[in-house]
Amino acid sequence: MSTAGNTAGPPIQVNPNLIPDMADPIPLLQRLQEEDHIHWSGDAGAWMITRYDDVRAGFHDRRLAVSRPMPAPERFEEEFREIYRAYRNSLQTWMVISEPPDHTRLRTLANRGLTPTAIEAMRPQISEIVDGLLADMPASGDCDFVKSFAYPLPAAVIALLIGVPTTILHDLHRWSDEIAKGLGAPGEDIIRPPAYATYEMTAYLMDFIAARRANPQDAIIDLLIAARDGDDRMSTDELIGNLILFLFAGHETTMNLLSSGVRTLLRHPEQMQDLRDNLDDRSVVAGAVEEILRYDGALFMLMRYAAQDFEWHGRSISKGDKIFLYCLAANHDWRKFEQPDRFDIRRPDSKQHIAFGYGPHFCLGGPLARLEMEVALPALLRRFPKLSLAHDDVKWRNNMSLRGQPAMQLRIGA
Repeated sequence: MSTAGNTAGPPIQVNPNLIPDMADPIPLLQRLQEEDHIHWSGDAGAWMITRYDDVRAGFHDRRLAVSRPMPAPERFEEEFREIYRAYRNSLQTWMVISEPPDHTRLRTLANRGLTPTAIEAMRPQISEIVDGLLADMPASGDCDFVKSFAYPLPAAVIALLIGVPTTILHDLHRWSDEIAKGLGAPGEDIIRPPAYATYEMTAYLMDFIAARRANPQDAIIDLLIAARDGDDRMSTDELIGNLILFLFAGHETTMNLLSSGVRTLLRHPEQMQDLRDNLDDRSVVAGAVEEILRYDGALFMLMRYAAQDFEWHGRSISKGDKIFLYCLAANHDWRKFEQPDRFDIRRPDSKQHIAFGYGPHFCLGGPLARLEMEVALPALLRRFPKLSLAHDDVKWRNNMSLRGQPAMQLRIGA
């Protein structure tokens, strides 16, 4: 990634729908930081926010709503309306796109299950999953790292966390892919694929939760089912909706982070060697994970909606306008990070990134993603002393919110 300089010329015009296909969108976004950091894109009908301070402030700004407008069911043909209503109702329970006081209540209840102690207790089980996946990878030659490792690891971990059987992993991958299309597809909103996936997941989880209530075990799902805060507890709809969120976001983000992280390390051999030389030093490994999150995090952009008319740096924002908060651009802002396009696993302030968002809607699964990375990277590098990219031409998923590769060919033993 390269730092953009001041460029003379006509006013910049950016179509964010085209950004997901760019091999390196950072120079363009950095140009926006310099020339038009509150940028209106007529192509997307949205404001593009790229500077670190503005993006971070946006996550706290009560003038920006997280709940997304959804069309009325009557817009669709009758046979699809029930499926669409289930999708809309599910999204309305997701804590990441709910407003206070519902968000505060749901977050408090979820935190009773997803405690730091409960997450850390999963380290031995994650290590076991990692070792099994590495054992199944070839000792030499080329392999698709996403298919063989980056996808199955977080999928197996989130299944372990929730308590669903591994036999559901294939369906989980399919469902997650469909939901991702609806949450970050360029152009017009895509409704049908995520609606059908959510409908199927809801049917599965209703039976699964009923079985766990009848026979509770010791997975985090059982803590969530039993979680109470005084007289408050999650309704069945809220529990199902947020389990769909956990199952989707819990593996999708980490899958992208693993593949992009390994790719970034391989493209910076001096940093890779520093990490290899210090795999037993947890502070160095943790620093490498934070710098990967800052430099090439999986969360590209989060969307908000203007809840009222207001002025922002002299620009008139109208109620209902879409606001795109570019986390990855913010993490490459020289105003916050010195030489932001330099990848440095010993960067002292890398943890100040906003790769998991910021504020009250900070990603609940962030600690689990960090743990998976901290376990996976040392194990991968110990098992394979020689790794390289089979080729460096990257195809990115066509998604405006989540940045990741559908495949990545690694060469082992080269």
